[in-house]
Formats: sequence, structure tokens, C-alpha cells
Amino acid sequence: MEEDEKIMVESPEEEVGGNVYKQVISDVLSDLALGRVIKKVRVYVDVTEPVFIFVALRHTGLASVKLKDFADVEIGEYGKHQVIINLNKEAYIPQLLQKLWERYGKGNIIHEERAVVVVETPDYMNEVDILSEMVIDEKAGEINERIVDSMLRIIPEGFRVRYHQMTREYFLFVASEDSIKQEWKDRAQAILDKLLGGVGSIA
Repeated sequence: MEEDEKIMVESPEEEVGGNVYKQVISDVLSDLALGRVIKKVRVYVDVTEPVFIFVALRHTGLASVKLKDFADVEIGEYGKHQVIINLNKEAYIPQLLQKLWERYGKGNIIHEERAVVVVETPDYMNEVDILSEMVIDEKAGEINERIVDSMLRIIPEGFRVRYHQMTREYFLFVASEDSIKQEWKDRAQAILDKLLGGVGSIA
């Protein structure tokens, strides 16, 4: 699916404003490694009302995330018994470090640079392949935490009044500087119904 189909932003403001929000959303979802989680995103924003509506469909039954899915794993320099992990995404660092500490011990893990982790192991020739296939477990709660984090980054500054719904199929946020109006919830419902093909409802 093309990114243009995946993320769509509607705004009464000039087209440039919508495109800016679209880029911000794309960057945040990428930074928090939510690209595999999110199927479609629809956003409505009007800073004059002011209201921000974010509706997204989630992929269900996602396969386990492996280290090779978000990092390049290779043998260290000649003469050093090391495996070098170059991270392309930083969202999984806590889970990764926990796994490495359990397998190799904290004393054998060097993490001096944010995006680079060094594993010291005498069996580095075999471990490089084992590490590539290492599963970095993700629980639903951890994904939900990242979703909430993404919303806090995306929602316009000052929009501190929020209404949200989260299920295994979708998540929906309405935010404003003022009290949340029923008409905004209705608009969010309409956006969700369109994404779901007319199925589903919000109380």
C-alpha cells in the first residue's frame, strides 16, 4: 500500500497544512516502529474550532518481531570476538537489551552509542546468525503504550482535553483545547465507519 493511501489528512486549512501533519504523522509512526501495527490512518484537524481527530485501523495477528526486522547484525572487527548490532529503529531497545542481558550477561553487552549495541561472545561466528533470528517479544500492552506515545507527539500543542477508544482493530483520539463536543465524536465515528466499511460503533 502506498503511503498516500495509508495516511490521509483532511483540514480546512490550506493544503500545505495538511501535508505538514501528514509528514509529522509518518515520521512519528516510523520513529516508534508502528508501521507494522497501523493499517490505515485518517485525520481531521481544524485549529480554528479547535479539534484534532485521529482514527487508525490496526493489523491483527502480527507476526513476532525479529532482530533482523529492525537492525543490521554483523561480525565485529578482525581479532575481536564481537557481534555488532546497528539499529535502524530505536523503539525496541529496552526489549532488545533485556534479551541480550539474559543470554550473554550485562558485562558482555556494550551500549555506548544509542543506535549501536556490541555483544562480546567467543562463539561470535554462530551467534551472529542466532541473533539475527532472535525474537523480540511484543505484548499488546507495549504496543498500546507506543500508540499513546505517538498520539502525544502528534496532537497539536495545547490540545489537552482528550477522548479516546482503543481496541484490537482500531484506535481513535479526539483532542481539543476545549471540552470535547458530541459533533466531534460523531465525525470521528463517521470516519471510523467508513474505514470499517460501515461496521462498528462507538458508545
